[in-house]
Amino acid sequence: MLLEELKTFVAVIEKKNFTRAGESLNISQPTVSLHIKHLEDELKASLLVRANKTFHITPAGVVLYERAIQLLHLAEQTKEEILWQHNEVSGILRIAASYTIGESVLPEILTRLHYKYPDLHVEVAIANTEDVEIAVREFRSDIGCIEGSVQTKGLIIQPFMEDELILVAASGHPLTNIRHPKGADLQTSHWVMREVGSGTREYTDYLLQSIGNVKPSKTVIGSNEGVKKAILCGLGIAAVSIHTVKAELDSGKLVQLKVDVPLQKRIFSTLYSPLMAAKKHVTVFLEELRSK
Repeated sequence: MLLEELKTFVAVIEKKNFTRAGESLNISQPTVSLHIKHLEDELKASLLVRANKTFHITPAGVVLYERAIQLLHLAEQTKEEILWQHNEVSGILRIAASYTIGESVLPEILTRLHYKYPDLHVEVAIANTEDVEIAVREFRSDIGCIEGSVQTKGLIIQPFMEDELILVAASGHPLTNIRHPKGADLQTSHWVMREVGSGTREYTDYLLQSIGNVKPSKTVIGSNEGVKKAILCGLGIAAVSIHTVKAELDSGKLVQLKVDVPLQKRIFSTLYSPLMAAKKHVTVFLEELRSK
């Protein structure tokens, strides 16, 4: 069973298309089909059930997909450990990060990492906290950076930074003229918030419960930048990480609302499989996080 064939099989499953899988691996569609046939012949089992231009994965295919991911990561880890013996840090580090961390915290850290290890290539996928956990569990990412709570069974979770959620509005919003807005003022305001599954949304819901478990008028936007721009346009108020709006607060475009309800502090954490603990890529990234 060749690693290249396993790579092809994993790509087909994840891309859900033979042609797109070939494009992602820089091989032709006939070569993709040949790799799948070789695997099926060797395993004496059907891995995919083809129907017109679609396919469904068989039970045997599910087993192979799960094992293939583990085998490919083991092969990559073996290569990295050998390079580590020569004090080399190269290859690809795949990070899955929740929006606040990926957009507002990681850029500075990755810049320092690049200057220390120029041969290390980093790929960052930004998603909500729930999707980050899934990516780590499925080994699509070497390490995750999260801002909410997750199921940690079978994973290593380590805090690396404290974050503070604050309530903000555009400088011309009516609530900015009230020295200390009350719970009633917040209940009747229009809110802009992240989607369910986001760490920021988790804490926004907690804040709403603390002012009376109300369900205010709201607009849901699936990114921090989208929430921030909507607030800047005067759409409403939002609970956001202080890291995401520092420049706007300094410039006066946004105003922090001094509310009489307790706002939350939360912890940013890394999340990774024990199988990743020895990876040099992961080790140097964790060291850089701790040095911030």
